[in-house]
Amino acid sequence: MKRVHKKTGSGENASAKPNAIVLAGLRLFTRYGYRKTSVDDIAEAAQVAKRTVYLHFENKAAVFLAILDYLADQVRQRCATAESAGGTPVAQLTGLLEAFFGMGFDLFSKSEHMPELEETFSKLARTRIGDLNAEYEDRLVRFVRSLQKTREIGAPPQGLTVEQIVHIVVRAAEGAKHDAKLQGDRKALQRSLRELAILAIAAMKK
Repeated sequence: MKRVHKKTGSGENASAKPNAIVLAGLRLFTRYGYRKTSVDDIAEAAQVAKRTVYLHFENKAAVFLAILDYLADQVRQRCATAESAGGTPVAQLTGLLEAFFGMGFDLFSKSEHMPELEETFSKLARTRIGDLNAEYEDRLVRFVRSLQKTREIGAPPQGLTVEQIVHIVVRAAEGAKHDAKLQGDRKALQRSLRELAILAIAAMKK
């Protein structure tokens, strides 16, 4: 299920329609689910002809996978912003956690179709999602190691590695995102992510 690339121009105009299709697909899949959303629906929401959708994407699954690529790029941009924002180690780590888990919460937490979307992501892009998660954890590891180099933090607690600390924090953040007690409360998620950042940094204080 590959994306079909065809040249329709250059510059911003060349990507305007594919981007509109991807954003329309994201809105519809979140609101109605994957199965109940058709290519006709996506074309109508993107205000393009159905044939235009097929000009850029092989089928509905290809639109869905393109959404994953779009979200991955958004996370990378948000991570870069968090890293360049400065501030305390806790603030920067909180920003990096927000970049990933906050965005997912904002997009999907209020969708009643989230279980179906997760199942669809797993069926269509299990390996790709695994690669993206690994890329994100690697980024957090590099950030933590940069704090060690500048002597803002020390080594992890005895018996643990930086990679293990990061993995524990990521799994805890994932749990916080799905915590039923949050009930769509964005500020509560922010507090949980900050608490995780505080714990991680405190564990490696010199």
